[in-house]
Amino acid sequence: MKAIYKYAIVILAGLSVTVACDKKKGDDPEPDPKKKEDVQPVTKQLTFVLPANSISGKTKWVAGDEIVVHGEYAKDQVIVKLEAGDIQADGKTAVKTVDNLKPYVREDVTSTLYAGYPASAVNNLKHCFFYTQFNTTDQPVMAASNAAEDDTFKFVDLGAALTFTLDEDFDSYTISGNKKENMAYGVFQVKITPEDKDYAQYVNDPRLSLDGKFQKGQNMIYLPGDLSLAAGFSIKFKKDGSYVAILKNHDEAKFVHGQALDLGDIAGEVEDYADPFDPSILDLDKDGNANCYIVDKPGGYKFKAVYGNDPNNYVLDAADAIVLWETWNDASEVEAGSVIASASYAEDYMLFKTPDTLRPGNAVIAVRDENENILWSWHIWIPQTAIQVNEYGGIMGAPLMDRNLGALVATVAGTEPIDPLSYGLGYQWGRKDPFTAAGEFNSGDQATWAGEDEEVAPGVISLADAIAHPRLLGHSNDANWMDEIDETLWSDDGKTIYDPCPVGYRVPPRNSNLPFWASDLTAQTGWAVDGTNCWITIGDPVATFPIAGYRDDYDVAGMAKVGKRTLYWTAHGSEGKAGGADLRYDKGTFKLGSAPKARLGSVRCIAE
Repeated sequence: MKAIYKYAIVILAGLSVTVACDKKKGDDPEPDPKKKEDVQPVTKQLTFVLPANSISGKTKWVAGDEIVVHGEYAKDQVIVKLEAGDIQADGKTAVKTVDNLKPYVREDVTSTLYAGYPASAVNNLKHCFFYTQFNTTDQPVMAASNAAEDDTFKFVDLGAALTFTLDEDFDSYTISGNKKENMAYGVFQVKITPEDKDYAQYVNDPRLSLDGKFQKGQNMIYLPGDLSLAAGFSIKFKKDGSYVAILKNHDEAKFVHGQALDLGDIAGEVEDYADPFDPSILDLDKDGNANCYIVDKPGGYKFKAVYGNDPNNYVLDAADAIVLWETWNDASEVEAGSVIASASYAEDYMLFKTPDTLRPGNAVIAVRDENENILWSWHIWIPQTAIQVNEYGGIMGAPLMDRNLGALVATVAGTEPIDPLSYGLGYQWGRKDPFTAAGEFNSGDQATWAGEDEEVAPGVISLADAIAHPRLLGHSNDANWMDEIDETLWSDDGKTIYDPCPVGYRVPPRNSNLPFWASDLTAQTGWAVDGTNCWITIGDPVATFPIAGYRDDYDVAGMAKVGKRTLYWTAHGSEGKAGGADLRYDKGTFKLGSAPKARLGSVRCIAE
């Protein structure tokens, strides 16, 4: 029995092996060409056809031309290099047998292979699907997909072109849109299939201007397709390292992929170009942009004409600039042009000059459109003494200036009345533009100015009104100057484009845990107040603040409570009111509170 049992086991084992082998051989699944792991390399005869009227000027294939052909993955793409024998007699068609192709098969798309030319400009993603991506738009690039029935690739131009003729000896050119449109991209992805043609499926790495080598005679500039330049464009021409001529075109220009806009001979339209940016002009925004710039020596200055602290958000439609108003911060009769001699606009920059002898004071300059409408404005601050910065024992949580925004000198805590030049300027909460404060010690009269006069609106105004009319004061009793609630004009979270502080500084956030924003300042280190000479101190070492008064929110007329009260804004707003240190010597209360946004208070800037 033992022998028979053993023999049976051997037979069954053998049968088991036989069955298993038979199953493996007979039930293998067929490869599924739709599964990426089952896609096998194939050899195909591919036909490449140039556009009938290509803007590239490429009318024929030539030996050495390289085309990228890909399926689903960039790692499997093939660079096809044409040889003379591949090119047919008409030059527009090339036929070549290509090995190691891995098609991308989908039920919803009939094409299986995709092509980009020139190969040097193709920069496909790892997983490219039916997209072809390029690393430039400033040269002619083309794409195509195969026709499944015969593997023919009919290329299309992805970009547009601008052509002109000029018989001059320039070296190079720079083109830019007059509204700061993107003129080129370093990432340009398209989807070209028989079912769908998206000529700008994804773009990135934008450029606001485009440089090119100038050719005497005809020039062709390649641009992204479907580009619209609402206010036209400018082309500057360079010779020996400097711009010497410019073409200004202010008409709307539209560029369609595969089409060229021909300007013809532009010799009669080119003007001499005077570059305003000579080396003697000092760059104020090399460390950043702001609504306020500090000047401490005479000369010429420039900064980007951008909104607030946003370096890429250029003011559009700018045409010229003016000095809007200027003050010496006192009661003297201000001489026009004494603080800022002139202001101008050129090539995306605001430029201004001081007199040869610097006159301490404050000024506001503005950029306007061709109809003289103000588009944006900036405060130029020229202190009489150098601004110092200190932590002052952490009273505001960050280093702060030794004076109010716009003050020409720091306040001195002594036995003499404070200098009214230390009062600084007044601000409605959330606005970037200043107004004059008191011009004399303990006086209700404002400091005088030259230039455009203030105007008090009959009620609230819009944000657009405030930007277009920097001298216009809106108001409502015990509430806002603005017709809509907007708590984002200034922010506890960071500097906004409406923040009035210079580069590197901001309006301080509200923080009741800090000494200067406490519920009782009198309990803080360094606290002292002098109601006769009108100063307050706090901190270690002490920071000194003038009892500067404020402009009230009721009729927004002259100064109120100078020498008796003062208000220092925080960046924190709440509907019609905003947070601030409400310091009242006449009431004996010194605390963090709230005040109507229409009131004009002081700002003490802190480091960002």
